[in-house]
Amino acid sequence: MEYMNLYKSFKQENSEGQLFFETKEKENLIDETDGMHVAFGMVVVPYILEIIKNGKESEITKAFAFLEKMALSEEVKICEVLDFTVIEKIADQGHEILNQCKNYMGLNTLKHCEEVEKYFM
Repeated sequence: MEYMNLYKSFKQENSEGQLFFETKEKENLIDETDGMHVAFGMVVVPYILEIIKNGKESEITKAFAFLEKMALSEEVKICEVLDFTVIEKIADQGHEILNQCKNYMGLNTLKHCEEVEKYFM
């Protein structure tokens, strides 16, 4: 997993969301060349919230498996995207949504989530 290809990798591993990704990219005037925090904040987090809302189990499983890989990364920049963009934006949606998402988080993602919660909840 490489920081500069993080968004591209997410899209490749979550290809079922391709139409959603394209729509959000057009709405927000972004693409794979924009910063990772921008892409994850404007496309990936809304995608995660959408699939949670609609109960798309296989897509949810894939998305959270990717987040778990991010949590395991030794590259600080990747963990920062997970913590300060993904988890924080999900937490901003309220306890109910965050708790729903926690049900799908792997152990390492949960550890990151608990750390973020110390500061933002």
